[in-house]
Amino acid sequence: MLDALLSSHGLAAYILVTAILLGSAFGLPVPEDASLIIAGILVASENAELWIMSLVCYLGIIAGDLIIYRVGWMTGPRLFRKRWFRKYLTSSKLQTLRTNLEKKTFATIFIARHLFYLRTVTFLVCGAVRVSFSRFLIADALAALITTPLMLGLGYVCAEHYQHVLQLIREIKLLLVVIGLCIAVYLYFRFVRNVETSAEVEGEDDESSDDDDTPSEQVIVH
Repeated sequence: MLDALLSSHGLAAYILVTAILLGSAFGLPVPEDASLIIAGILVASENAELWIMSLVCYLGIIAGDLIIYRVGWMTGPRLFRKRWFRKYLTSSKLQTLRTNLEKKTFATIFIARHLFYLRTVTFLVCGAVRVSFSRFLIADALAALITTPLMLGLGYVCAEHYQHVLQLIREIKLLLVVIGLCIAVYLYFRFVRNVETSAEVEGEDDESSDDDDTPSEQVIVH
């Protein structure tokens, strides 16, 4: 999907960006920030107009967030009983989020817009607990005024070097995989060693118990 976006231009680019941003609201496994950065690369490479792409990204972001909000609104309190929802948010975290929404509604929505791991859950809860639509829209729209130029600008600045950036990301991922394997091997051998040590200790304890159970010999002195 992102490769297709990188090779697009003009109207096709605008349509793809909109589709990806809206698709993210429906669970499309494409990071919103990645699509915005690529949109900036398209602008830098003159495959899209800056003002049109900025408007498309801004409206696409808000539209996607409103879809998530609406899903939460239609689901209502039943959302909190959904198994898939409870996997992402424990009861204590949900209570903390609801408290923050009650006391600091605007700030909570504004901050969540910039945190991808809280964004969807927070906006679903906003709809489920019936946060005012106007308040949600204003907070989200103001936050998107930061997200849009920031991510587009990042893509624009990195446009000349995006191939190197992609290569660096691949190398970092490979390095992380190697480190992960090393840690896994270390933990495995440590676990085996602990098991062997525990077995030796238990064996020594059993021997000590046997010695204690053996009646002591009485030495008779004539």
